[in-house]
Amino acid sequence: MARVQADVCVVGAGFAGLAAVRRLAGTGREVVVLEAGDRVGGRVWNRELPDGTVVSAGGTWLGKGQERMFRLCRELGLAVYPQDERGDHILRLDGVNHRYRGGVPKAGPGALAALGLAFARLNLMARQLPADAPWRARNARQWDSRTLGQWLADLLNVPSSTAYTLLHSTMNLLFCADPAEVSLLGALVLARGGGGFGYYTDTRKTESHLVDGGAPELARRMAEQLGDAVRLSSPVRQIVHDGGDVQILSDALAVRAQRVIVATPPVLAGRIRFDPPLPAVHSHLRQRVAPGAIIRVHATYPEPFWRRRHLSGQTLAPGSPVPGTIDQTPRSGLPGVLSSYAFAAGALRLGRLDPQQRKEIWLAALAERFGPQARRPTGYLETDWSAQPWSLGGMVGHFPPGVLTNYGSALREPLGRIHWAGTESATLMHGLMEGSVRSGERAVDEVLAVLSSSRRPTGARGWAR
Repeated sequence: MARVQADVCVVGAGFAGLAAVRRLAGTGREVVVLEAGDRVGGRVWNRELPDGTVVSAGGTWLGKGQERMFRLCRELGLAVYPQDERGDHILRLDGVNHRYRGGVPKAGPGALAALGLAFARLNLMARQLPADAPWRARNARQWDSRTLGQWLADLLNVPSSTAYTLLHSTMNLLFCADPAEVSLLGALVLARGGGGFGYYTDTRKTESHLVDGGAPELARRMAEQLGDAVRLSSPVRQIVHDGGDVQILSDALAVRAQRVIVATPPVLAGRIRFDPPLPAVHSHLRQRVAPGAIIRVHATYPEPFWRRRHLSGQTLAPGSPVPGTIDQTPRSGLPGVLSSYAFAAGALRLGRLDPQQRKEIWLAALAERFGPQARRPTGYLETDWSAQPWSLGGMVGHFPPGVLTNYGSALREPLGRIHWAGTESATLMHGLMEGSVRSGERAVDEVLAVLSSSRRPTGARGWAR
């Protein structure tokens, strides 16, 4: 096994890890990043369809307030372009397609009033959370003992059945999990990070722009700049942290460093063996922040035919096996690309089916909203994130009841020479690529604050026995 020494080792080459390494390298520190997979990007991933079309299958869109991501695109020479939102969106309820424009579906005045009131109440609660310590909020224990599903089911909170259906489906989408699995406090943490649930539920805010070449191309270019500092196919198995330094042992490489930043999804960090073992508050947190289930399908067509029908491609269909779609046609306008999704229990049910049966069900669901032409794609690509060994599920881990108030203090708190990063730990833009970048930068600030400013960078070198 090769052995090297560095100032800092970063575990994970998603946006959190890459942002951390890039910032550290800019200070002259010697850094090594160990990535378990055979590519960088983590929960962003460019995949190629048989016809050569490349699609972003994980984190894809940028939006308002995500200045770190926009700045990185500028620095690395990647253009961004607006999401095409021309035409009507579709809300499919009770077998009927309802066309609408803007951020609010036409669901009747009573349902809209109930939706507005529910979001207002949730956002008011979210504003009461300390951004860096939501478990210290006055009502934290009460909110953390209750699920988001229980709150939504209370008629005092959501008196309209239609509003409840829409809210339940939307929250299912945000967390890739049934609201019955998500702590109310944990849900409010997501809202707090974006200034309210409206930020995450309005695609005009969170999904306003795409990266030309895909967000994964940004990760690739970040890694390319870092050169040999990035070591792929190197899953970390053990971190020894009982001496004057820390040793990080992977399948391919052993690194001795002054500090380590663990920038993986919490559930994967929980699978690393620590010596000595992590204190219970740290280990239990990382066992309990669970990723949801999501299957994403890209269907390609000779052209975005829905645009000729004055449709945007964005749909929401509560109760459908494929509840959400959005137009992901490239900047050139060809081919037409529909990105569609199954979440939570629906994704698990579909995942158990024979692939051909699943494809037939999927395309039939698209045809209900876009007509028979949707059944005849020229390309069809499934990405089941729960089946990916280095993500194990959806785009962000969620907090079940009791996790934040009992273990939340360990979310960002360094443990000796170990620091933590990842979008789940972000205080702003929690759950987004922007949150990942911010978390990596925050971890670097912690590291630089404690590293001796008088010590010169070690320079990567062989690890003397």
